[in-house]
Amino acid sequence: MLDCAALFISDLHLGSNQCEARQLSQFLGLIRPRVLYLVGDVIDLEAIRINAHVSERFLTDWVDRLMDGSAADPLEKACIGSRKLLRNSHLQVLQDLRDLVRGGVRLVYVPGNHDAYLRKYAGLDTDHFAIRREDVYTAPDGRRLLVRHGDEYDGVIQLHEQLAGHLIRVQEQYSQLIQWFRSAGEVIRPAAPLASWNPEAILQGAVEILAEPWVWPVPAPRGLRSSPFSLAFALERAIKTRTGHDRVLKRLMTQHLFRENRSGQRLAGLINGHTHIPEVTSFEAPPEAGADPLAPCHITTYNDGSWARSQRQLGRTALVVAHDGTIGMIRFDHNVGIVPFRPPRFPFNSYPLRPCSVCGAPVADLAKADGSAALPDPGIGELLALVRGLAWPERSHIRS
Repeated sequence: MLDCAALFISDLHLGSNQCEARQLSQFLGLIRPRVLYLVGDVIDLEAIRINAHVSERFLTDWVDRLMDGSAADPLEKACIGSRKLLRNSHLQVLQDLRDLVRGGVRLVYVPGNHDAYLRKYAGLDTDHFAIRREDVYTAPDGRRLLVRHGDEYDGVIQLHEQLAGHLIRVQEQYSQLIQWFRSAGEVIRPAAPLASWNPEAILQGAVEILAEPWVWPVPAPRGLRSSPFSLAFALERAIKTRTGHDRVLKRLMTQHLFRENRSGQRLAGLINGHTHIPEVTSFEAPPEAGADPLAPCHITTYNDGSWARSQRQLGRTALVVAHDGTIGMIRFDHNVGIVPFRPPRFPFNSYPLRPCSVCGAPVADLAKADGSAALPDPGIGELLALVRGLAWPERSHIRS
């Protein structure tokens, strides 16, 4: 078992045709964190509504009855009348999560935009399970990390909810079609037992990979050249490169964290999901008169990736915290099990790096990125300015 202080996963999308439920179930059987964070988009309510052909009201009423205990346990009865809401492999993931809780793992659920309805239950807290709108995780080394799904910073999602619903429907149909082709071409065989593995060495390798110094400046590679082609990811990459969407998100994230630190929160970073792109990026805090001398000199944003099909070599990732507080990233490979993972860089999330003026750690320079030739044209720039103005995240109510 991979024993660790904390583990963060997000964007499982249970109920969606994109969810890699079988691999996720295997992964959950190999981990034993003290606390497991589910960082949003765990249950894809919109995809369930589309695939099960039920209304939004029907689905939300079922969630309410499930939460107050008046509905049947979904692990005992997966159907409501003639409607099957979750396939068996997705129900197995829920059972695996329940088994972890029964085994003493604390589970913290931070809903995202695809399971946003569950945010109404934020504040629910039992001995081993909690639902939070956001949370602050304190690592064993004392670092305080804000945990949010990340859609709070995404103005495109907030401004175009109706369009997003249509895109989800197209995405579900596309994913189902691709899944049919893949299943037809794959040989069905029983899962082979994983080869002998050393959990301690894997955890140490994951930590060391993220701790390696980056070359200045970081080159902008084209990504995972050996991975199978993904039309969805190719389109996403082209759009994000063209519009500077990632830069807008990063600016809103960093401004939010720096604002919280000015009020004395002393946050060392943010752990989020939402974009499905695993990555780690640091940013230096701006020099300010009268700033808290104990506040971190730089903050780090961690994206724990996703368990939805995009590129097969990019998904199935998790952020892991060792018992000494060091942080690494791991990935599940269905052939060999859990392996250390270094998130790749793409043109849309590569920024010039420089050493932090205080500690010398490599930090991204958004100012140089904003002044580069990759800036969007004026029409898109005006749209981004509008999104930036409308998508300013509300001040979070962080508990010390």
